[in-house]
Amino acid sequence: MRLFLFLSCVVFPALLCAAPSAEDEPGVAVQQSIEAEKLLDQSRFEAAIRVYASAIPSLTATFGEAHVRTLIAINNYAAALLQINQGGEAETILRDALDRRQRAGLGEDDNLATTWTNLGDALLMTGRTTASIVMHERSLALRQRLHPDGHPEIASSMTSLGEALRQSGELTRARSMFERAVELWAAPARGRKGAAAVPLMPGYARAKNSLGLLHDAREDRKQAEESYLQALQVTLQAYGSIHQFTATLHHNLAGHYSQYSDWKRADDHCRKALTVYELRPGFHNRQFAQALQLHATILERLRGRKQEARAQRKRADAIMTLR
Repeated sequence: MRLFLFLSCVVFPALLCAAPSAEDEPGVAVQQSIEAEKLLDQSRFEAAIRVYASAIPSLTATFGEAHVRTLIAINNYAAALLQINQGGEAETILRDALDRRQRAGLGEDDNLATTWTNLGDALLMTGRTTASIVMHERSLALRQRLHPDGHPEIASSMTSLGEALRQSGELTRARSMFERAVELWAAPARGRKGAAAVPLMPGYARAKNSLGLLHDAREDRKQAEESYLQALQVTLQAYGSIHQFTATLHHNLAGHYSQYSDWKRADDHCRKALTVYELRPGFHNRQFAQALQLHATILERLRGRKQEARAQRKRADAIMTLR
């Protein structure tokens, strides 16, 4: 059976927000970091990267190399780089953050867990799955020490570790991680009156998407489809139709249906994914090109659509050439 390209997508990297304190007067360094955080929240990753590159030296000079604001900015800078598939650059600045912590003699805290999580994602992105697993195991163990059972940060670490395990082929252990993460993310919503059908986001949908990828790898058609559709339902409720993770889920559903030669439904979901990219030019160009290539493959299987398929491949090639 032919396998189609799916997106695991580092959609929800580990982010931190800087808490205000008495020393944080509105200087240039602080203003830059606040601006970068806003850009990151808006998914304007390239712009956020430019601001963080300027803000981090200023924060270092103003507060010190291992101040909480400085380390938070480095983690978020790495998170933005991961969103545009710059795993190597992200790894470099994350290792710098670890060196800063060591020089300052800092102990274990959430910031360290975030650095390990993002470093695990960077290693996974550059193909070092074994090292990624080790880093995510380290982050999960730390969060289990820092937080009570069932804490969202623990669920998030389980999903990240599960993704590394899935990509390494350890599907049984990965499934255990994903299913436990789903349970943890859903539990708080079940405890709220009227909110039982709306599990916490973004963790629930991310874990469900990863379960879909795992089931597709095992050619479990029904469970894969159910996982993707459940993830899509809550993502639409939380974020709406024009969101990066909504596009990812439509892309993965298109790949799923293509895998089983359900070309009509594959076409429908691929078009919805492309709509997001069309409305946000320059956003996630690599994923946009991949979606165009997938759509071309789908169109080639539909009667009378070969000319449109060629046009989509031409657009994909043009995007990749510009990268």
